[in-house]
Amino acid sequence: MSERLVVVGGGFAGFWAALAARRVAGTQAGVALVSREPMLQMRPRLYEADPQALQIDLRPFLNRVGVEFVEDEASALDCESHYLMLHGGTNLRYSRLVVATGSTMRRPPISGAADANSIDTVRDAIAFDERLAEIVRGGGVTTVIIVGAGFTGIELALELRDRIRGHGGDGAAERARVVLVDRAQAVGSQLGTGPRPVIERALADARIEVILGATIDAMTSTRLVLASGRVISGDAVVLTTGMQAAEFARRVPGEHDHLGRVVVGQFLQAPTAAGVFVAGDAAAADGGDGHTVLQSCQHALQIGRYAGENAARDLLGIPKVRYVQPPYITCLDLGRSGAVYTRGWDRKVYLTGGDAKAVKRRINREVIYPPRDGSPEELLALSNLEVALQRIHGRDAA
Repeated sequence: MSERLVVVGGGFAGFWAALAARRVAGTQAGVALVSREPMLQMRPRLYEADPQALQIDLRPFLNRVGVEFVEDEASALDCESHYLMLHGGTNLRYSRLVVATGSTMRRPPISGAADANSIDTVRDAIAFDERLAEIVRGGGVTTVIIVGAGFTGIELALELRDRIRGHGGDGAAERARVVLVDRAQAVGSQLGTGPRPVIERALADARIEVILGATIDAMTSTRLVLASGRVISGDAVVLTTGMQAAEFARRVPGEHDHLGRVVVGQFLQAPTAAGVFVAGDAAAADGGDGHTVLQSCQHALQIGRYAGENAARDLLGIPKVRYVQPPYITCLDLGRSGAVYTRGWDRKVYLTGGDAKAVKRRINREVIYPPRDGSPEELLALSNLEVALQRIHGRDAA
């Protein structure tokens, strides 16, 4: 088979791009997925306990539908000759390429930031969890300082008491001091004003110490030094400071946005790189409603499906489909206070408390996972957006 469609990146976008390409290409082209490891990390869940369980092996799914898995890391790209260079020394020739190399956390350019914990990857989350367990075993009052009061920081802060209890610290969980620090003047500043009262109430009920408008001059793994001169000391500092496109996205020629993402059109093609499509956190695309997609799981799942389908359609010479993202929702876990569920870019609140928590649990434990025992036909069918939406929306408003 001389034609080969290659997907680079084994996250949500890359996985579904590979399956969509396989569905459309049929027997007319080979499909390969390149990733440094065969695990799909459940990054939206890494604020939760037991992070080592929050990944699944991609290979059984890929084998089931006839997608080749290449365990390596992409290092360079030759768009003129259509070669993808790998760290292991292999050069893969592609007929079409989907770049879905995801994102990495932005560590702030502050002295000592490299020493702080994070929960950006499963490996990072495991290291933090081991540190948390060590702190709890040591006795005394556990103090965890979280830098970044956005989506992830809020979820982690509101989960920490139960995580401390899970490590055997029943009394320590309630005595623990959890500090949430941000330079913005409001928690969840990017989430807008709609859900903010619900978030602020949950933080207050959980006795989270919130420090806003804070500029950090330096940090270590256990303390912050603020520009005001205040020093905040604890047992662990955890960064949840937002994301940027992984470095490989910069290998794709053309315009990039402030997050390093490739600016693409509605068919998700890189405008100045023939045969290259971009998906997930590597792509800056209009979701069809005038809003640029976010670096989030819900966008990656769908943009990946479109990119893989369009790459295969382009290869076969059939019309491509315009990328249109389903209506935007936000579902933020609020720990013991349940969750808050909003719809639309204005983030109008529709559900709170236990009702929103049920939606959040279904998203985290079912919707973002491929069906574990799905047949090849079911897996390939779910790479079609309309079929996937039926699965997602089949039982509730999620």
